This record gives sequence, C-alpha cells and structure tokens, in this order.
Amino acid sequence: MDKLFQKIIANNFSDFTGLIADATIPIPEYLINEMVAEFLRGNKNVTSCRINVEPENQFVVNFKTPLFPLTLNLKLRLADAVDFTGSPKIRAKLENNVLLGKIGSLFTNVLPAGIKMYGDQIVVDIGSFLHTPQEKRLLELVKSAEIHTVEGIVVLDIKIRVD
Repeated sequence: MDKLFQKIIANNFSDFTGLIADATIPIPEYLINEMVAEFLRGNKNVTSCRINVEPENQFVVNFKTPLFPLTLNLKLRLADAVDFTGSPKIRAKLENNVLLGKIGSLFTNVLPAGIKMYGDQIVVDIGSFLHTPQEKRLLELVKSAEIHTVEGIVVLDIKIRVD
C-alpha cells in the first residue's frame, strides 16, 4: 500500500485530476504547541514558546529568549486567510508591545527560519517548515485556507483541488 501512495504522490495526484475537496480541520492548542516545540528543537535562541489560542483569531504567545531577561508576552491577531502568493504564508499583527514592533529587526536572528517580523507584522512561511518533496506536493494541492479560532482551537477551512 505504501508503494501505491508513493506512486500517487510522485505523479502529483494526476490520477485524481478534477478532484475538489473542502475540509474543515480543527487543530487543538496542545497540538499546535507540540508542533512549535518540534520546530524549535535545537534553536538556541528560543528557550521556550507557549501559544494560547483565543477566540476571534487572537493568539497569546509567551516567548523566552536568552537575549532578554523576561518572558515576552505577545498578543497577535491572525489574518483570516492564508496568503497564497508565492510560498503560502500566515500573517499576524502584533497587538501589544508596539515598541517591539519598532525594534523587530533585532529579532531577525532570534526567530526560527521561516518566521519574519516586519514592523508590527509577523509572517510565517509555511513552505519553509516542510522538508520532504511529498509534503511540498501535498501543500501545492491546497488552493485556499481560511482561519478562525475559538477558545483553544484553530479551525482551518481549506479547499483542495487537483488541476
């Protein structure tokens, strides 16, 4: 069965041309934090990062780096949709610590690859966290993704299409 799946992926799902699927994927907060911990494994610039998911696309990120003596408490509001221009990106606006937004360039070396800060905007390049060609091919099938949150859960409404 594994060989069959590998063949389907290697052929870019061409056997399913015309497929259109809408999916709603609820992602619980604990799973988001496990993924973040995995992405940060080995990053010496981040000693801890905990995300709390709140309603109305708000996140609270408690972020600790050896560059500052205190834990940073960042309140972010996620954009309602993933930006699919170029590599897919999730955008968030910093709603507190406005000064941090002004000195955000100092965080260039602290944030993991794929996460950038531009003023009060944080941009997460989803593609940069995918390592295998299969993961990248699967992401290419996603044509749109809307994001909304409820307490403790991020909900993705995605449209998948095989052209």
